[in-house]
Amino acid sequence: MSDLLSKALAEANASKLTLARDSAAQQAALSPVDSESNLPLTTIQFPVVMEHPPVWAPEVESGINTLINEWKNSGRLIEAGLSPSRTMLLSGPPGVGKTMAATYLAEQLNLPLVSLNLAAAVNSLLGKTGNNLVKVLAHARAQPCVLLLDEFDAFAKRRDDGQDVGELKRVVNVLLQAIDEWPATSLLVAATNHEELLDRAIFRRFDFWLRFPESSFEQVVSLLMQLGCDRGLARTLAPVLVGAPLSDVHRLVMKARRQVVLENDTFERAILSLAVPDALDNEELARYLQIKRLKSEGKSLRAIGSELKIHASTVSRILQKVNRGD
Repeated sequence: MSDLLSKALAEANASKLTLARDSAAQQAALSPVDSESNLPLTTIQFPVVMEHPPVWAPEVESGINTLINEWKNSGRLIEAGLSPSRTMLLSGPPGVGKTMAATYLAEQLNLPLVSLNLAAAVNSLLGKTGNNLVKVLAHARAQPCVLLLDEFDAFAKRRDDGQDVGELKRVVNVLLQAIDEWPATSLLVAATNHEELLDRAIFRRFDFWLRFPESSFEQVVSLLMQLGCDRGLARTLAPVLVGAPLSDVHRLVMKARRQVVLENDTFERAILSLAVPDALDNEELARYLQIKRLKSEGKSLRAIGSELKIHASTVSRILQKVNRGD
């Protein structure tokens, strides 16, 4: 009997997921609205298709893949009396891929991505913000989806903050209850740049908590290559860009591509001049490109200097300026 019940539960769960995929467009039209402004409280994206695979630190990628594996094998977990992780907290500096993680989860699980419209949800009238949040949570609970609560610290602030009014304290209580009771048919993802502002009770409520570190050398190289840079150029630029938000790295590449089109420049010159604008003047940049070409041929600094008719120490100085970005 227990085997039959487990099988029935697993089939019911699969059926609900299929229903979400088939009816996402209809669900989008039912997005809850703010009663004052009549603005939609959520945006809904389905199907979710990412242009590029995400670039994360190994520990972040491992955590994301673990959760995906749980959801893709939810039937086996249910048969064992378990359920996949239902809630995930993402924290870290801006531009490191937290929002992208929610998008990637929705894509991989083939579920609608329901994102809170923070501008519409926050209302200065007493009680309205809490009511809007309740509407969004109820909407996401009613359909299998990935619910993204971005800028989570705007809602889940510490209740011992003396500057907060009672309304925000009530909102935190609403969130705590919602996280505790979140169904296994949807995934709640909260993202914050300021984990230090969150109420302490929030952290232990989440099934998963992933901290996103600042971008590493390897991440920057990987993203630059994904965006079309050759490996040599990517490794040249990486020391200058390590620690920068990956979203900034992406914008840098797009800006360089526009410069190539509008100014008839080479991509290498364009991106170097943008990445290290104060490090090299035009003459040094031209020299650097010559040095890089000769280095790729396996020539020593002394041989490069001899060919370019400059001292080896000048070759070394130009290379160091690019690598330091100063």
